Amino acid sequence: MEYQTKQILGHEKNFIKLSKLIKKNMIPNSIIFQGSKGIGKTTSAYRIAQYIFEQKDNYSDSYIFNNSNIYNKICNSSYPNLLVIKKPWLEDKKRYKNQIHKDDISSIRKFYLNKEDGSQYRICIIDNIDDFSIDASNSLLKLIEEPPENSLFIIINHNKSKLLKTIKSRSFVLNFTNLTLKNYNELLKLNNYRFNDINKLYELTAADLQSSFDYIDNDFDSIDEHFRSLLLNTSKIKVNTASHYVSFFNDKTSIENCDNLINYMLLRIKKTILDLIKGQNDKNIFKLIKSYYFLDNTYKNQKIYNLNFDHILIKFFNYLKNA
Repeated sequence: MEYQTKQILGHEKNFIKLSKLIKKNMIPNSIIFQGSKGIGKTTSAYRIAQYIFEQKDNYSDSYIFNNSNIYNKICNSSYPNLLVIKKPWLEDKKRYKNQIHKDDISSIRKFYLNKEDGSQYRICIIDNIDDFSIDASNSLLKLIEEPPENSLFIIINHNKSKLLKTIKSRSFVLNFTNLTLKNYNELLKLNNYRFNDINKLYELTAADLQSSFDYIDNDFDSIDEHFRSLLLNTSKIKVNTASHYVSFFNDKTSIENCDNLINYMLLRIKKTILDLIKGQNDKNIFKLIKSYYFLDNTYKNQKIYNLNFDHILIKFFNYLKNA
């Protein structure tokens, strides 16, 4: 879904920069797409790959992005000259792996050793490097330092602090700014999403499209006002509050989507903190900040130790009430 948009809305200037470098045959072997999560960096990476593969050595100024046969293969990870590295899905645990380690990226070297068509670019998209362990980042650095011929790394980076300075220094960095409300609204429509209060969703998700899709798909709006009221007045938290949210989770989502519920809760806590700061109401700010990190860390531990998801919600509401 996130790759079907035919326009790089909000990031046209970055495409123009890259297309000029590509046409002059001056494209660097490593490019970092840096910016907030969910604003179109990965979609842009797929479209840039399409631009390179379809144009080859005859790059056009009037290029139009279409969902062509090559692009469909790119999206399905079946185009031979493209490799996408992202967190593996753990079928037995019904979740994604916590981090990408060195062994998980061993396919990159093999991918570039394949020289069936040495004249065409081979592109590796790292989605995203924030998920890389130190050993994986260092292994990637070695590949970037000794790039194979006609190779290109496109590295997605949400959080600057998680990027090795040595990788950044050897890469061309493109900064992606947050989507404007107009572009955000248009992209929702292009992906067949409708929501009554676009301003609310835009501010809550900080223009993160995937979080917006999840918010609508999982009907989080039906619990949003209730959850917000609990954050503002923890005396409303009752003995059965946690079970109410457990029931919502079991009814509305599946085990694969527990990330979505936690992500929504973190977004709502963060937005509530910002609203309190703007209103110069510091009564609950520090409590909510502590609760934010408690939920985030507890959920990370749940993934590591495979804890029961229901217990995460029970522990969180108990902490929120007593913090």
